[in-house]
Amino acid sequence: MIEDGPSPQPSMEVEPPLSVEDEEAFAAKYLHDLGPEQEDFKVFHWRISNYRKLDKKAWSPTFECGGHKWNILLFPLGNSNGQATDMVSVYLNYGDPKEAPEGWHVCAQFSLAISNAQDPTVYMQSHAHHRFTQEEQDWGFTRFVELRKLWQTDGRARPIIENDETVISAFIRVLKDPTGVLWHNFQNYDSKKETGFVGMKNQGATCYLNSLLQSLFLTHTYRKAVYQIPTDNDSLDSVALALQRVFYLLQTSDLSVGTTELTKSFGWRGLDSFLQHDVQEFNRVLQDKLETKMKGTKADGATIRLFGGKMRSYIKCINVDYESSRSEDFYDIQLNVKGMKNVEESFQDYIAEETMDGENKYQAEGHGLQDAKKGVIFQSFPPVLHLQLKRFEYDIQRDANIKINDRYEFPFSMDLAPYLDSDVDQSEPWIYDLYGVLVHSGDVHGGHYFVLIKPDIDGKWLKFDDDRVVRVTDKEVLEDNFGGEMINGTHLPGKPPVKGAQKRFTNAYMLVYIRRSRAPEILAPLKEEDTPAHLRARLEKEKKDADMKRKEREEQHLYLTTKIITDNTFQTHEGFDLATFDDRGMPASELPSYRVLKQQPFLEFKGKIAEDMGLDATHVRLWVLVNRQNKTVRPDAPVPDNDQTLTMEVVRDKMASRQQDLKLYLEYMDPTIKTKWASQMPQEAPIMIFVKHFDIKAQTLKGIGHFYVHRHMKVSDLVPLINEHMGLHPATTLKIFEEIKPNMIEQMKLKATFLQSEIQDGDIVCFQVEMPEREPNLITSPVQFYDYFLNRVLVAFKPKLEDTNYPEFELLLSKKNSYDQVATKVGEYLKHDPMKLRFTTATSQGVPKTVVKRQANMTLSEIIQPSYMSAASNLLFYELLDVSIIELETKRNLRITWMGSHNREEGVQQFLLPKTTSVSDLADQLAKVCKLSPGSGPRIRVFETTSNNRQQKQYGPSELIRDIHPEAELFAEEIPEDEFMLDEADKVINVFHYTKEPSRPHGVPFRFVLKPGEPFSETKKRLQVRTGTSDKELAKMKFGIVMAAPFKQPSPISDEDVLYDHKWAVDDYLGLDHLDRTTKRTGEKAVVIKG
Repeated sequence: MIEDGPSPQPSMEVEPPLSVEDEEAFAAKYLHDLGPEQEDFKVFHWRISNYRKLDKKAWSPTFECGGHKWNILLFPLGNSNGQATDMVSVYLNYGDPKEAPEGWHVCAQFSLAISNAQDPTVYMQSHAHHRFTQEEQDWGFTRFVELRKLWQTDGRARPIIENDETVISAFIRVLKDPTGVLWHNFQNYDSKKETGFVGMKNQGATCYLNSLLQSLFLTHTYRKAVYQIPTDNDSLDSVALALQRVFYLLQTSDLSVGTTELTKSFGWRGLDSFLQHDVQEFNRVLQDKLETKMKGTKADGATIRLFGGKMRSYIKCINVDYESSRSEDFYDIQLNVKGMKNVEESFQDYIAEETMDGENKYQAEGHGLQDAKKGVIFQSFPPVLHLQLKRFEYDIQRDANIKINDRYEFPFSMDLAPYLDSDVDQSEPWIYDLYGVLVHSGDVHGGHYFVLIKPDIDGKWLKFDDDRVVRVTDKEVLEDNFGGEMINGTHLPGKPPVKGAQKRFTNAYMLVYIRRSRAPEILAPLKEEDTPAHLRARLEKEKKDADMKRKEREEQHLYLTTKIITDNTFQTHEGFDLATFDDRGMPASELPSYRVLKQQPFLEFKGKIAEDMGLDATHVRLWVLVNRQNKTVRPDAPVPDNDQTLTMEVVRDKMASRQQDLKLYLEYMDPTIKTKWASQMPQEAPIMIFVKHFDIKAQTLKGIGHFYVHRHMKVSDLVPLINEHMGLHPATTLKIFEEIKPNMIEQMKLKATFLQSEIQDGDIVCFQVEMPEREPNLITSPVQFYDYFLNRVLVAFKPKLEDTNYPEFELLLSKKNSYDQVATKVGEYLKHDPMKLRFTTATSQGVPKTVVKRQANMTLSEIIQPSYMSAASNLLFYELLDVSIIELETKRNLRITWMGSHNREEGVQQFLLPKTTSVSDLADQLAKVCKLSPGSGPRIRVFETTSNNRQQKQYGPSELIRDIHPEAELFAEEIPEDEFMLDEADKVINVFHYTKEPSRPHGVPFRFVLKPGEPFSETKKRLQVRTGTSDKELAKMKFGIVMAAPFKQPSPISDEDVLYDHKWAVDDYLGLDHLDRTTKRTGEKAVVIKG
């Protein structure tokens, strides 16, 4: 079959100076530079005489280019697959595929031209490029040109075909394909076979997770450390075990690896996998979690040894001999991109000194105000260095995060010695080589991550893009990820923006460098004993189980599922028919189920069923259940026992058409009954009917078994049979009803025969014992009880608030139940006043949707509103209230997070107060239930957060709670004494928490008092008290003044600084830079790993 190219419109060039024989000029005009390096270039001219006499399909002589044989394939009258032959088709054809090695391919750029044999400046041409393979051996143009135009001048000096002669020329440029995937369509691509590595499945928005995990996995020393964490007895929600599992599968699997078990161990729900988190933040939270797991094991300290470095912040006086400094650990370095050309400039900027002079002089202890130099210098770099490029920043002018796509270069190797302190040991070189580039493609609102990694010291670069791994060139590692401008696909390094140029939104976001002298150790291959034996055993078992399930899926077409109804299952069934199969409101009946081969003989299957049930197969019949026209499912006919060749598939297809599963009823006929019927009615088989009992006192309707009747028997003849079966007095009076269909239950006439009543095999009747007196508050008729079946629904109830210990449960209710009846049932289950319950409907994703308002005439059916097109979730959320639902309408429900006096979440308080309550009264209510500092009066502030979670918006004491926005997230705290008793000279500033970047706030901001003349060493102590921070946490915390200027970094603070002396603007803040250890963050959702 001939594969067709994109069918470009033919170019009809008539420029006299250009000739097809001017090969270099012709190629320069039509074969534009596509990027890959040229391996060979050839031109072949095929002179054709007697064009009209050509066969329908013609080949040129073979020629060579790039070590491959080629020819031109021509359809002189077109290759139109049955359409009108009015077009010429011409293709470039791979000449000798039989001699090519298995899996061969060649990438070629080509132009095909048809020209006048006497005047080569008269031509028509089309050009394309293609990856030629065994599956696609030719490529070209099915509609190259209309046939008639070859014989006409059509504005040219001469026709293309003149005197029945023409020339077809092929200009071929074979291109090098160092990665093996140039122009690959990736159909049937095998990452493991091509690269030796496998990718990872994307759960929705976990490409950032996949990229980081591949980088960590291929840092062999880190993988070994993760394997050293003892997980023998860990449960499935263990993060360490789940990460070991992912690493082992990446190590051994031939297919892409999933991360579902890992994200489950994080405590993430389905929606969390669709939220894209920051890679650096996720990495820090993950490493922090694993550091805890590693303590006391062989892996203890592995994270800090691999990724941890040290830096020193200092202030050095210029005119006196005084210096203040502090050393701190780091796990990654954030480098400015804005205004920087490359990594080297960013490092120079990082360690650049700032002069403190004029009004900004430094208060040196014992020396007074002094001119000084402030800066940072590195004391050590880690063996594996993570550099985060600050592509994302908060723009204060726009009040939004933005992505910086400026060009920013990074090298394959660099010497970091110039950025180290002068007294650092230089005996071992501080040369670092690039081993990983994590790339973000997109904007600040979202995008896609992938990672480029060099797994071995002398290995090739690979691109890990979710489930696909491919080889890449050095240009794809560096140049393609520098960012900057591009025009027509050409990047413009070092040039000013050009009109018409476009920003590249794909650029490097994080770089991984490894110290060259440590690389042999860090990238050393793992030995078999490095992998925990219990992990191998567990995952090999998982693999066997998965292979078995896969085999079952692959062989599914060979099997069918058979469900068996027995008298035992019928006697426990409460509902329509003999069992429940497709009821939207109720779960299906639990029935014995068999997976059987379609070609299995029926008699063999029947024998197995009888054996399983402990029955004699000669007294067993299996009846096929069918879907009747009246929407019931009933036994229709027994499967014949006299055909030895009858298979299960034939039984299903012939006797139960339009059913995927085969439903059977197992009838066991007692030999004595069988003999009796054979003697009494030798010419006619009995009718088998099913009987249900409606018990008024027990309020149940269940099956009791099957009975045999004759068509001429009267319905009343069934009464003594039932009385005998039930152990009732022979004279007991019964009412008998027929279950025709769900909404049609009719009482039968006792004097009528079964023939007159139109009873047949598989029909169901129901009886009740006549009661002398009417039972109060009970359903007394099976007709009413069947109506209950018709409207019953199993509703799931869940507590609306996650931080409660209330149960999840299910109740069987009627769709006709009123709101109050539903509330009563739920109240009985929870032992709670039904009037103090509030319900909320659920979305299709199972999250709270709309609060249900109590209405007297509202039914459950209207509350849950199940969709007809899909199965209803039938889920309601509930809340236990302290007041009546009626009273609630005049009140406002408030949920307030209490921050205490130490800016720490101490609990959540809920209040139901009249809407006219003032904030002052609300504070009084808080004072009654919240823990306050000893000896202090009720000094409480109620607020929400604003300015990207950087400051508080305080509510005044006279404001009413009805005016607070319904969606406002409210906080309250105890006002510190120093703020409450504020001196006239004191200043109050806004303080907020963030991680690494001010654009990534977390926690809750607070207000803080500055004292005149107080050095920061003392201010820091008061901050420690204000935030309830431990000495260990304080040592890891960084402090800086965050100002409103766009892209300006927080100004670091030394112990001698006096914050009071800073000229505080309205938009200036004190920032506390530390890891977010809370499970909640205002604004952007924080990364939380619970396992």
